[in-house]
Amino acid sequence: MSKYINKAIGEFKERIRKEKVSLFLDYDGTLTPIVGRHEKARLSYLMKELLRKLKRSYPVAVISGRGLDDLQEKVGIDGVVYAGNHGLEIYSEEMSFRIKGASRIKTALNQITMDLEPIIEGIKGVIVENKGLTASIHYRLVDRRETPRLIEVVKEKLSPYIEEGKVRITEGKKVIEIRPPVDWDKGKAVKWILRRGGFKGTMPVYIGDDETDRDAFKVLKGCGISIVVGHRWQDTDYFLKGQDEVSGFLKWFGLSLDSRYINCRNSCSDYYAGDP
Repeated sequence: MSKYINKAIGEFKERIRKEKVSLFLDYDGTLTPIVGRHEKARLSYLMKELLRKLKRSYPVAVISGRGLDDLQEKVGIDGVVYAGNHGLEIYSEEMSFRIKGASRIKTALNQITMDLEPIIEGIKGVIVENKGLTASIHYRLVDRRETPRLIEVVKEKLSPYIEEGKVRITEGKKVIEIRPPVDWDKGKAVKWILRRGGFKGTMPVYIGDDETDRDAFKVLKGCGISIVVGHRWQDTDYFLKGQDEVSGFLKWFGLSLDSRYINCRNSCSDYYAGDP
């Protein structure tokens, strides 16, 4: 079971004492609070300044279900690695990745989102977001009494596409995610990034709050540190009680740690060897 990091800070500090550290950060629910309309989730001035300071000493990646362009616009900091659409597209000045068959994925998603719109247009508060390589059905603003019907009609409409192997779906906080049927997720994206640039040979510290972050937490088991926000999951090392504690932890992280560490004592480099 994960430990409350504010009461286990000594243990955490000892774990990374002789390591060169990198940071992986989710966006919604981690760097920003969860809000009713996803487009209004903006970094606070404090959080943006913290990220600017941290990336001067550590490799920093922001990994999100948001589209890459949206994520870059929302964060807006040079020198950060951006992984959008759950890692299906990655970009920085020193690395770039996009999942194979992106154009086919876009064509399929355009058709699917067009098909969904008339089915759910009568449900107040639902938002269909086409992000190019994935799509999201947001229902945080939907009346609770309408939620079961919404989920039912969406899954019913998507069922033929799933059976034909055109898409797969996952669920997060008040959102249904429509993804391409490829073996790729945040965990595989983290492994890909850790083999490149300044991330090579580092011990990754990953902070996230959503079900989609579990894929990254699993990858880091034994070769990184996972911190979940707002939960206490068995498959993570530590937890923070809520998003409001993230900035305090990152501030401590930036002030308390020296970036002059030796390379990983364990075999991180070997563990992440090989391309997908």
